[in-house]
Amino acid sequence: MKYLIIGVVSLWALFQLSSLIWSSKGQPPSATFTRLLEPPQYRLTNPYENGYFYLLGFAAAASLDPAKVGHAIWLETSAAPGAGSFNYDKPGRSELQIELPMEQILPSWNSENPVSEFRNMHERLQTVIGLDRTLMTRYERWLAMPFEDMGFGRHGTPRFVEVFVGHRLYVAEGFSRQTALGMQRLKRDMDTWRNILRDATTIATKVMAQIIITDDLRLLSILLSQPVVNKTVLAMTTNVAPPLTAAESSLRWPLQHQFTLGVQGDRIGERTKEEHTESLDTHEQWLANAARLPKQAFRQISHPHGRSFLGIPLQTRETWEMYGTYYDAMIRAAEAGQGALPKLHQLAGSTPQGIVESLVNPHSFEPDWDPFHYQLRETDARLRLASLQVVLRRPSAQTTIPNRLAQVGSSYYDPFSGLPMLWSPTQEKIYSVGKDRYDDGGDSSFDISVPAIVSHAPGPKELQPVAPTRQINHR
Repeated sequence: MKYLIIGVVSLWALFQLSSLIWSSKGQPPSATFTRLLEPPQYRLTNPYENGYFYLLGFAAAASLDPAKVGHAIWLETSAAPGAGSFNYDKPGRSELQIELPMEQILPSWNSENPVSEFRNMHERLQTVIGLDRTLMTRYERWLAMPFEDMGFGRHGTPRFVEVFVGHRLYVAEGFSRQTALGMQRLKRDMDTWRNILRDATTIATKVMAQIIITDDLRLLSILLSQPVVNKTVLAMTTNVAPPLTAAESSLRWPLQHQFTLGVQGDRIGERTKEEHTESLDTHEQWLANAARLPKQAFRQISHPHGRSFLGIPLQTRETWEMYGTYYDAMIRAAEAGQGALPKLHQLAGSTPQGIVESLVNPHSFEPDWDPFHYQLRETDARLRLASLQVVLRRPSAQTTIPNRLAQVGSSYYDPFSGLPMLWSPTQEKIYSVGKDRYDDGGDSSFDISVPAIVSHAPGPKELQPVAPTRQINHR
C-alpha cells in the first residue's frame, strides 16, 4: 500500500511538472511580451562608419583600424548565441589598454584651478606622443562618427577606460590652448554623449554616457566657481547644460535589452564560460566604480540561469509573461518621471502559482533597477546645478538667494523633490537633496552640491529655460 501511494504521488508530481513545463504550448505570446523582444531599428549599413564598433576596438594596436577590430569582436558574439563578454584577449585587440584608476587619469582635471593646470601642461599636451596621442586622436575621430548602439541582446560590455582617457585628453588639450577652444570641445563632448545617452540600447552604454557627462560637468562647475570667470564660460554654459529630456531619461531600451537577455538565456540553456564571466565582471566593475554605483549593480539586473529538469527549462512562459508585465510597468514609470520604480511583488502578488511551480521556482528573481534610475536623476540634478551656478553669477535685484532659485522656473528645480534647489550660506553651495530626499545641508556625502558665488547688484534678467540647440553628431 505504501508503494502504491508513493507511485500515485510520483505520477501526480510528474503530471503536474509536465503541465508546468508545457502549459503555454500552443498559446500565442502577449503583445507586451512580443513588443519587449523587438530589437531597435538600425539605419547605419556600413559597420566601419558606426562609432559603436570604433569604440569596441578603441584600445586596438595603433596599426589597426579600431572599427574593423570592434566589428570582428562583435561578430564573434553573433556567431555564438548566449556567448559571454567581448573577447579582448586576441593579439592586438587591447594593446593600448590603460590600467590606471580613474583618479589617476589626468588628475589636474579635479584640481582647484584646472584651466591654469592645463595651461601649465600646454607644451606637454602639444608634444604628447605614443599611447596618449593615439587615444586622443582616435577620440577626436570618434566624435565625428555617427553612433548606433549595437549591443542590444548581447552580453558583452565594451572596454570604456581608454575612451575615458581620450575624452579627458581631448578637452584638456583644448583648454591648454585657449578657453574658448576648451569650451567648444567641452560642448561638443557633452552634445555627443547626450545623444548617446538618448539612443543607448544597453545599460552599459547609458552608464558610460553619464560617467563622461558627469565628468564634464565636474570640470564646468569648478570653472564656474572661480573668483573670476571667463565670459566665454558664462556665455556658453546655458547651452552646454540644459536639463535632461524625456528621451535622455528613458530606460526603455536598456530594460528591453535585459529582458531579451533573460528570455534568450532561458531558451538556450545559457552557460557562460568562467573566463568570459571574469572578463565581463572586470568591465562592468570599472563602470560601477566610475559611476559610483553599488558593486553588484549590474549583477542585480541580470537574470540568473533558469532551473531545468531533464534538460528542459522549468520557467514557464507564464513566468516570462509576468516579467514582461513588470518590465513594461518599469518603462512606463520611468518615462512618467515617477520617483520610484514599481516592485515585482506588487505586480506578481495576484498571479496564481501551482504547488509544483511553487516548489521548483519558489522565489522569483527581482531585478533592482533603482541605482540606474537614481543615477539618471543625479545626472539631471548636476546639469541643473551647473546652469544655476550661472544664474547666481549674474547680478540681480532680487535680494534673497532662495527666491532667485525659485524664480528660475520648475525646469531647474530639484528632480528628487520637485522643489527649488537649496542654498547653504555657510558652505556657499547650492544643492539637491539627492536620492534619500533628506536635506543634509549640502553635505556632498549625501546631497548633490556645487560651489556657488553669488552676485547681488542689479543687472540683466535671470536665466529663462530654453530648448537646447545641440548639433547631433550621433544617431
